Parts: sequence; C-alpha cells; structure tokens
Amino acid sequence: MFFKNPKVEIIQQKGYNFLWIDDELWMWDIPIEKQCQKELADQAYGEVLVVGYGLGIIQKYLLMNPNVIGKYLLTIEKNEQVMNECGKVYKQIYGGIVIRDFYKYKTDKKFNCIIGDIWEDILPNCLPQYIKFKKKAQELLAPDGKILAWGQDYFEYLIAKQGG
Repeated sequence: MFFKNPKVEIIQQKGYNFLWIDDELWMWDIPIEKQCQKELADQAYGEVLVVGYGLGIIQKYLLMNPNVIGKYLLTIEKNEQVMNECGKVYKQIYGGIVIRDFYKYKTDKKFNCIIGDIWEDILPNCLPQYIKFKKKAQELLAPDGKILAWGQDYFEYLIAKQGG
C-alpha cells in the first residue's frame, strides 16, 4: 500500500504503541507481535534488507542478533512520514533507511537475508502481494541468501496448494 502524503500517527494506549496510516491500523507492539518479529530476526544472518520499517521492532531485534552484520542492516520504507513519526516518538531509528518504493529499488548489492512485512494481513487475498514481494526479493538475494516474511509459511502453503 502506498499513500501520498499519508497521515501517520503512533498512538499509545495501555503501554503499547499502535501505528495508524490514514486511519488504518497498520502495526502494533503488543507482546505477540514482538514475539513474531523476534522469531524472524533470530533466523537472519549476514547483510540484511528489511522491507518496511513499521515501528522498528524487527530492526531492533536484528541489531541484537550476533549473526547479523549491524552496519549492513538496511530498511526500505516508502513513507517518509512513518520515519518522521517513529523518530518523534522513539527518538531513535535502527539501521540505515532508504525512502523509496521497494519495487523501484535498484542496487547491485546482494543481501544474505531479505525480510518482508508489507501486506495488510495473512489472508488469501494478500497472496499476490507476497508473490510480488518474493519475486523482487529474489533479484536482490545473494546466492546463499534467505527470504523471510510475515506469514511466509501460510503463503507458501497457498502457492503449493495452487501447484506453483
């Protein structure tokens, strides 16, 4: 989803943060979300590209992972307003940031690990977004590389079920 000049807010409630983009709840930092993000981060290694910053949860966990080369943690985020709001609320941004649409991002660099979390839900109707992400990620992946994504097991199940 790409928003032109989106209204981005991080609203704090009962000790948790909720990221809203144009009045749509996009991400939160409740315990189960942190657990899921940590599990993805724990699988990462080497030079890592993250697609989408969100609240910066996975970036923080990636920098704590000794198998990740911290100086090569890069996030592609297409909404500068998300970064501005995170900077305002948290006073810290984790890793390097490029403001750009991931699908238009070009580089000769190859990454050991590419992590995606840029679709709304883990539902069958989000499968095309996952497939599009996976195809672009494969272009940027090192030969020994690994793609990780929110809901990946489910999406790969749907792909296998369709015979693809």
